[in-house]
Amino acid sequence: MAYPQTISDGRTCVSCFSPAASQSILHAVPCGHVFCESCIFKRCSLALKDRTLIPAHCCGLEFPTEYVKEALGSVNFTTYSRFLHDRQWKGTTLRSDVQYAAMVKRIGGMQCPRCGVGVTKISGCETMTCLCGNQFLYLY
Repeated sequence: MAYPQTISDGRTCVSCFSPAASQSILHAVPCGHVFCESCIFKRCSLALKDRTLIPAHCCGLEFPTEYVKEALGSVNFTTYSRFLHDRQWKGTTLRSDVQYAAMVKRIGGMQCPRCGVGVTKISGCETMTCLCGNQFLYLY
């Protein structure tokens, strides 16, 4: 399916339940749901504030880049793209996961059970939220 795809057949936005109208065109996303422009903007803007929500998505499928760029404007889209790139980067200078785990443990940290990113607790409660969105207890 090519994007952007606009809908004006009477369906409603899955987020705010507004029907398609002449002043509010709905946009289809890869999973088949439709969103109004306002809700696409809200989801994309929220993702800039909470990086665990990047990429902006529905049903685990990313919003089309065209939608995000239009919703955020060029300056905010540049920031969004940088956050998205940071999230997708998987490089490391260590030779193995075993070396990485040992280094994290040596500095008094622990790894996220879902994605393996190392974290250290400075203060606060034991509940951690990783950039991958996983919540876990810091048990060291």
